[in-house]
Amino acid sequence: MRRKWTTMTFFDIVLLAASNLWRRKMRTILTVLGVIIGTACIVIMVALGLGNLEQFNESIMQSTDLTQIEISPMGSSDNAKLTDAKLNQIRAIPGVKSATGVMYIPSYMAIGKYRADTSVMAVDPKSMDFKFMEGSVFGENTNIELVVGANACQYFSDPNDQGGMYGGMVMMGGGVAMASSEMDMQIPQGPDIDWLASGVKYYPGSGYLIENPDPTTPDQPKPKEYRAKITGILEQADNQESYNIYMSIPAANKLIRENRKLMDQQGVKEGQYTQGYVNAVDVDSVAEVLQAVKDMGFQAYSPTEWITQMQEEQARQQSQLIAIGLISLLVSAIGIANTMLASILERSREIGVMKVLGLGISKINLMFLVEAAMIGLLGGLIGLGISYVFGAIANFGGGEISFLGMYFQNGVQLSIPWWLALGAVAIAVGVGIVSGIYPARKATKMSPLEAIRSSN
Repeated sequence: MRRKWTTMTFFDIVLLAASNLWRRKMRTILTVLGVIIGTACIVIMVALGLGNLEQFNESIMQSTDLTQIEISPMGSSDNAKLTDAKLNQIRAIPGVKSATGVMYIPSYMAIGKYRADTSVMAVDPKSMDFKFMEGSVFGENTNIELVVGANACQYFSDPNDQGGMYGGMVMMGGGVAMASSEMDMQIPQGPDIDWLASGVKYYPGSGYLIENPDPTTPDQPKPKEYRAKITGILEQADNQESYNIYMSIPAANKLIRENRKLMDQQGVKEGQYTQGYVNAVDVDSVAEVLQAVKDMGFQAYSPTEWITQMQEEQARQQSQLIAIGLISLLVSAIGIANTMLASILERSREIGVMKVLGLGISKINLMFLVEAAMIGLLGGLIGLGISYVFGAIANFGGGEISFLGMYFQNGVQLSIPWWLALGAVAIAVGVGIVSGIYPARKATKMSPLEAIRSSN
C-alpha cells in the first residue's frame, strides 16, 4: 500500500482528483456553475465589443476612403484661394498620390419629361475612386459628359406629377436638402430611364429661373443650351459619391467661359475651386499630408481623425465590458476557494492517512491544485459553449439596435475568435489554480496525527 502511494503518477493524481470531485457532486456542480457564469460573462462581453468593432470597421470601409483628405479655402484673399497653382504645390507634398479641385456648377437638366435642378461637381476623375454600376468615366475634354451617382438618379422627376421635382428632394451645393416635411421618407430610385442611351439637355444655372423667367429683368443673362450625355452610373452605396453628379474640369471651364456673366452672378470662377480632394499614398501618410495642407493655410479634414476618436471610445467600452466579466470570474474564484477549503476540512483524515502512508507533500499539493484546475476547466468549457449558443441566437436577429451603449447597424453581433475562446478557457483554468493555491498549502501544512485525530 505504501509503495502504491509513493509511486503515484500524474495520471493517477488526475484520476484521484476527479474521483474526489465526483464524490461531492452537488458542491462541485454549484462551484462549476459559478465558473460557467464567469466565463460566459467575460466571453459574451468581449465578443459584444468585438462584434460592434467589426460592424463599425465594415461600415467605415464601405462608406469612407481613409486615404482621402477634404480641403477648402480659409478666407477670401487671393492667397487663400484654392487654384491650380496651389493644387500643384499640394501634389508636390511627400506622401500625396493625387489632388483635384472641385467646382460646383449650378445645373438644370432635362431627359424627356424628367427634370433635375441640382449642382454638378467638376472634378479630375484620376483623383476619384469611382465604382460603376454601368458605363464608364467621362473623358477629360470639353464635352458635357456626366457621371451620375445611383442615388442621384432620384433628382430627375416629372414636375407635372404631384410631389415632383419642386415638392420632393433637390440638391443644394453638393448636399441633400429636403423640400418635403417627411424627413424619414424612403429614398426613391429615380425614373425608369435608359440613362446611358438618353440624350440630356443641359443648362448651367438655376432651373427655377429658366422655367420661370422674371419679365421685370429682361437683361438677366440666359444660359446656353448644351447637348450632354451620361457616360456612367455609380454603384449605390452609403456615401456622398452616390448622391452626386460629376463632369470634367475642362467641360466646367468651358461652361464658365461661355456663360461668364451668369457664372459671375453665381460666384463661380474659372480655375478657382470651392473645395478639393487630396489622396495620400496610404493611410500611414495621411497625418503628415493633413498637417502639411493645414500649414499652407487651408482647412483640411480626414475621416481618420474621427475614426481615431471612435476607436478610442470603442477601447474604453471594451475595457468596461472586460471589467464586468472579470468581476464575475472573481466571484467564481471565491467560490472555488471556498469549496476547496471546505473539502480540506472534510478530508482531514484522508490527508493525514496519505501523509502517513508516504504520499509526498508536493503530490498532495498537486492533487488539490488539479482538483481546482478541473473545476476551472469544466466551467470554462461549458461557459464557452453557452457563449457560442448565445452568440448564434443574438446574431440571428437583424436591424439597427443600441445595446449597452453600443450601436449595432445590423443587429447585435457577437464575434468569438479562436484566441478569445482559448483565452477564456485558459483564464478559467488559471482562476481555478490560483484559487486552489491557499487551500492546497493549508492541506500540506496539516500534521498527519492532528489531521487523523481531528476527524474522529
